[in-house]
Amino acid sequence: MTSRTSSRPTTDPAAAAAAAAAAAAVAAAAHGGHVADSHDLIRVHGARENNLKNISVELPKRRLTVFTGVSGSGKSSLVFATIAAESRRMINETYSTFIQGFMPTQARPDVDVLDGLTTAIIVGQERLGANPRSTVGTVTDANAMLRMLFSRLGEPHIGSPNAFSFNVPTVRGSGAVTVERGDKTRATKATFFQLGGMCPRCEGRGAVSDSTSPPSTTPNARSTRAR
Repeated sequence: MTSRTSSRPTTDPAAAAAAAAAAAAVAAAAHGGHVADSHDLIRVHGARENNLKNISVELPKRRLTVFTGVSGSGKSSLVFATIAAESRRMINETYSTFIQGFMPTQARPDVDVLDGLTTAIIVGQERLGANPRSTVGTVTDANAMLRMLFSRLGEPHIGSPNAFSFNVPTVRGSGAVTVERGDKTRATKATFFQLGGMCPRCEGRGAVSDSTSPPSTTPNARSTRAR
């Protein structure tokens, strides 16, 4: 008895999906588009936010678009209050209901049609504060998002009793210090006890500005304050 095997090809769903994705990527690249975004335009129709009067415009993606006009013509109302506000609202809807409860509520902008919109990075027009202790996280409000992320995904770790923590204002330490004086070298045990987590010299700024020029001692020299 002779056994025969079927020559009919079998279809793998995963391979078929990968082939379809590759074909879509090639087609998008051939037309100058992006793999993750098949829309080439942002269409805005009937925008009435603030002082806009049923403005309709189509903005090309992956291009540099500049809005010009006199003060009060509606540039910020179209870019920030309409397009950027809808993009931020769509991003917030991707989070869970628990996380949305800690986020500010974003209202839908007053517009009839707004499609082809993707993730937008919004750069504010206001000047940054002059606080020298500000960081990237405090200025961009990324600290709040990182706190929520670590509270949900992070693994608590207490550490040793002497582990450093930003929440502990008192710092203690000890160790051995090697002191060299002339030809003699000796090891000395040293301990320090400092109240407060802020450095008293730089006041928590991480840098100190000092003058390297020696003070003037001539009789006719006057201080800057005296002048």
